[in-house]
Amino acid sequence: MSQKFIAELPLSSSEIIYPNSPFYRPESSTWALQKDLKPKIIARPCTPSSLAALLSFLSNSNLDWAVRSTGVGSSSASDVLISLSAFDQFEYNAEDQTVIIGAGQSWGQVDRKIEESAPGHAVVGARCTYVGVGGSILAGGISWLSSEKGLATDPHNMLDAKVALTDGRILWASTEPELLWALRGGGGSFGVLIEVKLRVYPYPDKIYSGQISYPRSAFSVVAKAISKFTAECKDPKMAMHIFPLDLSQGHYVGDTPKPGIGLQVFDAHGEKHGRSAEGFGWALDIEGAIDGTSSMTIRECNRIWDGLEAAKGKTANFQSCLVISDIDEQLISRAWHWIESLTLKDPSLCLGGTYVLIEFMQKPAFHSVDPMLRAWPGTSGQSVLQLGTGAPRSSRESRELAYRELRAAPSFICGQDELQYFTHSLEEFNDLKKIYGDNFEKLQQLKRRYDPHGGLKGPFCI
Repeated sequence: MSQKFIAELPLSSSEIIYPNSPFYRPESSTWALQKDLKPKIIARPCTPSSLAALLSFLSNSNLDWAVRSTGVGSSSASDVLISLSAFDQFEYNAEDQTVIIGAGQSWGQVDRKIEESAPGHAVVGARCTYVGVGGSILAGGISWLSSEKGLATDPHNMLDAKVALTDGRILWASTEPELLWALRGGGGSFGVLIEVKLRVYPYPDKIYSGQISYPRSAFSVVAKAISKFTAECKDPKMAMHIFPLDLSQGHYVGDTPKPGIGLQVFDAHGEKHGRSAEGFGWALDIEGAIDGTSSMTIRECNRIWDGLEAAKGKTANFQSCLVISDIDEQLISRAWHWIESLTLKDPSLCLGGTYVLIEFMQKPAFHSVDPMLRAWPGTSGQSVLQLGTGAPRSSRESRELAYRELRAAPSFICGQDELQYFTHSLEEFNDLKKIYGDNFEKLQQLKRRYDPHGGLKGPFCI
């Protein structure tokens, strides 16, 4: 791309970032190393009108371009990558309990602003601070609040969305209801999200959360207790994550890895309830339990996993996110068997990006509204299974193994071939027709209407 062509872009010089700039990598790095296409420039429009003009220009060009909000996405392009990081608006309306949030922020930034502007309140956002607003919202949006309030894009949570279109228009999507419907889990294929208007809810500021960990020797007892708890608990203010611990320790000393088991518990009733028999007392009473829990705010709860952001861009990474109905002993055992066996096949896969995360949620998470009110039609399940594999970019054999294993793992772990994928993490092998079901044809029609040149891609494209 020539300097002459760059000069024709409808941007000021301050809105262009070149590879030699210290801002280039923070604005362009992808979570999955193999998806970084090393854009020739980064366009960082500072106003909606500048963004809209740029979209119109690029849509009528032959350049390879893409849009990136912020956070953990892997959107990239070889010519122009549009960064939305300048869109950091935050307008809280205490009277009608809503907030307008700029789509270029991370949820960590939003958590801080809500805590400062509206203490004792929360929105349905995300569970990690380094996740970006724009991408997570367009993919549906799962939060600790989801077990009670549903997905971020459900109509009672996402009230409206301001978008820039490839024809140069800027509008609130509520003025074109089919567009707003498509944005509810349909991804970034229809327009570029500038701002989103969300419902704000009163929410406890003393949540019982943190990690409870166990040695591998306690696995059977813990798995059985988890199965019993998840079958019986129906409290929408309680949720839990289940994951392996110390996955790589065995490899570092030349032994077979024996990952322990960890829980991140969440109880919005508070610490007294969380430590009781009605809460997570059962987990604390298991022999060998190491208690890392305490009382904290929702912002502090979301910061627990901040250290994982260091894995961004370190490995060739592949991910899947599924919605599951039950979390029983068999599913947990198959998940641990999969990750232990995989890292024995190739120890390099345990050095970053290979994981299992089982998320126990309540039924309202995916069943708060008529599924036809959003682009993603929903599921019969209520909990989440997230899987990832990470391999050194330098090893083609390891990368291929990581991809194959991720593709095969869901059927093995779930014990069935009929799988229900969520739009949170999709790879090339995912069938969008199956994921969107009867809505897929309508989404394709809307894609042709709002992006006739097919320039908007994102992590997945209708």
